[in-house]
Amino acid sequence: MYIDFVKEHNLIQSLLKRLPKVDPYFTLVLNVSPDYSSTVAMQTAHYLSGNGKMLDMHPVDVPYPKESKDLYEKQFKEDSKIFTYRYDKIILVEAAVLSGNNYTWLKEILLDLGYENDDIITVSLVEMTTSKFKCDYVGEHTDTMPEFYWERYNSHWD
Repeated sequence: MYIDFVKEHNLIQSLLKRLPKVDPYFTLVLNVSPDYSSTVAMQTAHYLSGNGKMLDMHPVDVPYPKESKDLYEKQFKEDSKIFTYRYDKIILVEAAVLSGNNYTWLKEILLDLGYENDDIITVSLVEMTTSKFKCDYVGEHTDTMPEFYWERYNSHWD
């Protein structure tokens, strides 16, 4: 699945229109895999802003498919300690959910912190139909590996 600039824009616009309104003072956008997801995460934060308040954002680095998640999980556990004191709702945003592995462990940590399923909104611009994690809001499902117009060859996806 090739995603050019126009398709990316159209997917973002159609996705945003379906997102529920949230309180911008008590909702955090987690920008999962910032090198890929910052455009859709920022658009989400802007779209859901209100009363002059944009949603706070926090970057979350995640491992490549064959890389261990241990250091990333440790960092996220440390970073997320403050979330429960500041935010009632968390929105996970990623450009592409492929296997669903990262969203699975991220959501488990948030649930362990005391968030309920209804407090966590999961968003993906593109989701593989084979993903073990099913997002709440998806721009488009695909059976083929998504390739964005701004990507270059990445051996991690072989």
